[in-house]
Amino acid sequence: MPQISLILPQLGESIAEATVIQFLVQPGDSIEADQDIIEVETNKATINVTAPAAGRVASFSAKLSESYPVGSVLGVIKVTP
Repeated sequence: MPQISLILPQLGESIAEATVIQFLVQPGDSIEADQDIIEVETNKATINVTAPAAGRVASFSAKLSESYPVGSVLGVIKVTP
């Protein structure tokens, strides 16, 4: 099964980083494309990071309460063919 990285997307023009505040799914869970999977907080808002494809959450490399720059790998998804 192919894998893709879950990347912290650009969250706004002036947003450079975000803090992980909640995982909405767990490793091993099945997910759908565009499903909310991680909740992050910036200095302006709370935003959900969505799944780029359907599949299964393989792992999260991000940690709760830690900040990551835009473009950081937050985890890995095994894509459903």
